[in-house]
Amino acid sequence: MKRIVLLIGFIMCSKLYSQCDNNNLADYNNDNILDILDLVVLVEIIMTDSQDNQNSDVNFDGSVDILDVIKLVLKVLNPIPSSSEISYIDYSDNVISIVWDSSPSPLFKEYQILMSNSIDEQVAIDVISNPNQVELQIYDILLYQGALLWVNVVDEWSCGSLSQPAIIDNAEKEYQLDETGHVLFTEFMVDDFPDVQDCEGCHPSHVADWTGSSHAHSMHSPMFFSMWNQEQASHPETGERFCVQCHNPIAFLTGVDLAGNQSLQEFEDSNLPNQVKHGISCTVCHTYTALSPSYFADDNLNASAEYHMYPGENVFFGSIENPIENSYHESQYNPMFSRSEMCLPCHDFTIRGVEAEITFTEWNRIPGLAMSGELSCQECHMPLKADGTHDHSFVGVDVDLTYPLGESPNHSAVQDLLNSAAIISFGAPSYDLPDTISSSESLVVPITIESLTAHNMPSGTGFNREAWVEIVISQNSNIIYESGSLESNSEELDRLDSSLLLFTSYLLDENGDTTYTSSETHDMINETLPGLGFRYHLYNIDIPNDISGIIDIDVSFKFRPFRPLVVQSHIPELLSNLPIFEIGSIHEQIEVVE
Repeated sequence: MKRIVLLIGFIMCSKLYSQCDNNNLADYNNDNILDILDLVVLVEIIMTDSQDNQNSDVNFDGSVDILDVIKLVLKVLNPIPSSSEISYIDYSDNVISIVWDSSPSPLFKEYQILMSNSIDEQVAIDVISNPNQVELQIYDILLYQGALLWVNVVDEWSCGSLSQPAIIDNAEKEYQLDETGHVLFTEFMVDDFPDVQDCEGCHPSHVADWTGSSHAHSMHSPMFFSMWNQEQASHPETGERFCVQCHNPIAFLTGVDLAGNQSLQEFEDSNLPNQVKHGISCTVCHTYTALSPSYFADDNLNASAEYHMYPGENVFFGSIENPIENSYHESQYNPMFSRSEMCLPCHDFTIRGVEAEITFTEWNRIPGLAMSGELSCQECHMPLKADGTHDHSFVGVDVDLTYPLGESPNHSAVQDLLNSAAIISFGAPSYDLPDTISSSESLVVPITIESLTAHNMPSGTGFNREAWVEIVISQNSNIIYESGSLESNSEELDRLDSSLLLFTSYLLDENGDTTYTSSETHDMINETLPGLGFRYHLYNIDIPNDISGIIDIDVSFKFRPFRPLVVQSHIPELLSNLPIFEIGSIHEQIEVVE
């Protein structure tokens, strides 16, 4: 007993205590601090033979005795476990090797190896309960450029002590930009990126797919050149780079100036290297060594997209786990090529804090998808083909308007993609379509739109795109009611129609007016269909008294890749080529009785 009192006296003089988030054990006064007051209570419990074992058996041996006092004393003297610093780290070929200092903490429970990617929360990637194990290798792990690692020493009270973070660096070439987005310094050279034709000999189907893709046409669209010229006129210091950073990464990284090309014809007839003319080519993607963050633009609109690439070293990366060796280049597997983050930085764009084009973020916000990786971008936009390779046409919803209506090379692929994008049906919560109504009644037509798409609809430049419901109620070809109907593909929707079910978004400039230029964005109204979400809509229709008998209800869900006024303002000569796609349609008949 004297020893206990002497020990308590020493602790009182030392003024040591323990404080952390999980101190319920032996914290008798519930102040989240283990100190002399708790020791006094524990000693009293032992001396009076109290039955309060639940909160006093700190060594979990089934009894409360001097051993529990000793352990509590150790905790009070060692309130926070001693940290362990990372002394060595290496990351290559998706294998990470870590070495850290051992912890002398007397109440050691475990080492937690924690990771935080640039877009992820801090998570534990391994737990080690042996205090003498101070090194670890983890295989098939994907870490982003700039990812952070810590060793967290945890004691028996679940108190932790974090090491200083260690930063992951991948092989990549460096570049530096000025305040307008122009290259100050770069290790990238145009010749680091082989010509697409160099890939065609071994990968003919991949190149054939790519040739008709939006990636291949990123610099071959008259719509792009019109918008790009407008951007350069509005922002002469930053406009050229602002668009080029995503539409032509090779020119962006190497510092090739494209400002002198005012039209598609000038660009195609120029003496620029083929690699630059190809826009987003094979070696842009297949030399990625780490993933990029989303792109954030502020008021000065400087281009600042981050790319982590290692071209020119004859090493190409992809999603094949055991690539066949060849005499042309080294091939390495990288699991990030199967992840949606591969589409960054360009498919996630925030300007002045406004989420203008955030397809990746829309996917990332759907519960479970980011964690599981399910319904990745590649599953829909790079599906597996019969030969086991991925389709490299990157099908989306844009079509080449230089072709006559319906003849764009990817028209049928866009239609196939949209066929699986959503389901339209009659009915809504608490509402069913009736079989009959009286001629004196109002007809309520309930509609449900269910998205099967893992991002909003429309997405990307949703402010230029439209998805809407067309409903026509007729009898013997005589129209009783309609909403969302158009006489031609180039006709504007009647946005004053209060019954129109329209999915789109609106960018607002600094005056609060609608703009179709992302660089002018200061605010946004988002009326898109949420990814994997539902939208219910009721049409209330007064049926004329002179109508009786069977009437037809035809409903279709439609999509247009551009709003007509956008095409009219940039390439009016191609407006007649603007298609309207049907995502789905339903038909029903009901009887009107007198």
